[in-house]
Amino acid sequence: MTGTPIFVYHDFVETAGAAAPRGHTYVLDQARFATHLDALAAVGARPTRLADAVGAAAGRRFVLSFDDGHISNYTVACARLLERGWPGCFFIVASRIGKPEALGWSELRAMAAAGMEIGSHSLTHPFLQHASDAEIRREFGESKRILEDGLGQAVTLASLPYGSATPRLRAVIAELGYRAFCTSAPGLVDDRTDAFALPRIAIKQRTPARFLRDVVAGRTLTLATLRSAHAVKEIGKHVMGTERWRRVRRAMVQMVPREAGR
Repeated sequence: MTGTPIFVYHDFVETAGAAAPRGHTYVLDQARFATHLDALAAVGARPTRLADAVGAAAGRRFVLSFDDGHISNYTVACARLLERGWPGCFFIVASRIGKPEALGWSELRAMAAAGMEIGSHSLTHPFLQHASDAEIRREFGESKRILEDGLGQAVTLASLPYGSATPRLRAVIAELGYRAFCTSAPGLVDDRTDAFALPRIAIKQRTPARFLRDVVAGRTLTLATLRSAHAVKEIGKHVMGTERWRRVRRAMVQMVPREAGR
């Protein structure tokens, strides 16, 4: 298994106990995030910008990306990355900028000035599996305009909210002037990967540091397991419908006991 993994995080809380009440599978406590960064540093792989990974041959490197634009992306993620001199790619829901618990323009401009990549995670974070071309253009065209106006720089990277989209999305995203689009399908990136269908590997509340080490080390079974789980999820969405699937999945997650160690 060769290629560059793009890991995707969401928001962060101070302690593991604070994550559970949020009801969010992808909320990570700060201590666990620190163990992830330590593990990645220990394997000797090189952190790289997303734009530099697109179209590049496989190498011993990884990309760290962050979705939604929660304020902890600045106070926790960006701060930790800057301490190490590492890049990160932050995908922002444009309509949430400046709202409670979301990044504001001062944080976004500081992150961009520090060398972090800023991309679009849509305008309103909608389900896009049945979206029309006009709806996609609004979500990613308007968010691109807002981000570019606010940052004073081009925004050419985008990521998919919720994980399911109409097949037409790729073509519309390209028409809008984006250079790369990240999906939610697990996999690795190399010079043969479609720039508008970049796979990513989701990091969840209980993801242990050894998981990231295994992915970067090229453990074939790890990626195969991820792909199998993703296939089951997509079948579930198709059979039940996305909203019902999300309700069932949320109930199942809440029934799983918390992991004791990292």
